[in-house]
Amino acid sequence: MPEIYGSWASRRENIVTLGTLTSLAATDAVEVSGINFVFVHDVTGGNVTVVDEGSLDGDTWFSLDEARAHSQAGVDAHFYPNRVVRFVRTRTTAIGAGESVTISMACD
Repeated sequence: MPEIYGSWASRRENIVTLGTLTSLAATDAVEVSGINFVFVHDVTGGNVTVVDEGSLDGDTWFSLDEARAHSQAGVDAHFYPNRVVRFVRTRTTAIGAGESVTISMACD
C-alpha cells in the first residue's frame, strides 16, 4: 500500500482504481485519510454481487453497508458518508462466468 488516498491530498489524488474482479476475490486494500467515500462499480455482463469493505488494521474487514447485487451491465455509484476507517477494499460475493466488475473509489 504505497499511497494514502484522502482529504490531505489534491482532489486528483483522492481517486483510485482498486482493480477488476472476474472471480470470487477481493481487490488490494488501499489506505485512506477521509470519512466520506464513493465506490463506483463498472459491471460487464451482470449477476455480480459486491461488498465494499473497511478495516481499522488492514486484517479484519467489515462491510461499509449491505452487499450490492448488480443484475445487468453498467456503472453504479455507492456513497458512504461518515465512515471512519483506515483501509478500504471491495470483495465479490457472487459473479457469473465471463463477467467482471471494475471498482474505483474516491474519498474525502
